[in-house]
Amino acid sequence: MTTATCWIVTPVLRDVESFQRLRHEVGRTVGDTLVRFVVVDDSAGVDAEMADLEGLDDVEVLTPPFNLGHQRAIVFGLRSLVRRVADDDIVVTMDADGEDQPADVHRLVGALLEGGMPLAIARRTSRTESLRFRVMYVFFRLLFRALTGTTVRSGNFAAQRARSLVATIDHPSFDLCYSSTLLALPRPTAHVPCARGHRFAGRSRMSPYGLIAHGIRMMLPYSERIAVRAFILATVSGAGLAAATVALGLGVFGSEPGADAAAVFIGLGSVFLTSLVGVVVLFSGFAQASAVAMKGIVPPTRQ
Repeated sequence: MTTATCWIVTPVLRDVESFQRLRHEVGRTVGDTLVRFVVVDDSAGVDAEMADLEGLDDVEVLTPPFNLGHQRAIVFGLRSLVRRVADDDIVVTMDADGEDQPADVHRLVGALLEGGMPLAIARRTSRTESLRFRVMYVFFRLLFRALTGTTVRSGNFAAQRARSLVATIDHPSFDLCYSSTLLALPRPTAHVPCARGHRFAGRSRMSPYGLIAHGIRMMLPYSERIAVRAFILATVSGAGLAAATVALGLGVFGSEPGADAAAVFIGLGSVFLTSLVGVVVLFSGFAQASAVAMKGIVPPTRQ
């Protein structure tokens, strides 16, 4: 694939068995490429099975002080790695459970090398989850599209050149959600069709509550865009409400406005108030986050 090092960054939460299989299959897939694994122990040192990875020359285990959650664990691993990668290295982020298929690592890296792109993201072509998850995912995609104008069909499975990672990893949106920030940042990106695989071992620990929370976090990097859309909606509905008020004053609805007029006012008023509140909340949060985000940012240096 490439003479540079390919770094695999993956969070592991009580799933060492799956990671061991991932390590074996990635090594078999990429051939002669030098591969190193950065494992983020998201149990914060509680998982005793992590001791099985000690002494492996190609594996480095990072232990955060507390459970970070899937998305922040990835960012923790990347920020720990970024100061020591070479410019020509490739960094791959993926799940350790097998749902990101090891055979697709070669395809993602190939898309970088052949297309000269700084980033390649796996675009999901099929999924293997339960019917309930797939139904929830369809509704989430529709909502995400309506609020952000972006169609999401990807996750954490991505490959990027080290120099691109160095330039972007300190962006504050990564603290909110890794996967959607990959989409939100304006970088030339190759989208590689990849089917979702099956878990190597065990069962997913993601609950419906966790799925909803993750969906909300995915929208956070798009707060500015959502605020703009809410502002436009508030402006349009406010203008409609004003026009309806003028029409009422001119007697367009008759001398005794009925249920239809009441429905118009209630509908427009509800949309206007909801959109206005959304604008205020999102704008305030975005302004505060932006003000704090640049504090202490310095050009990246590497040893």
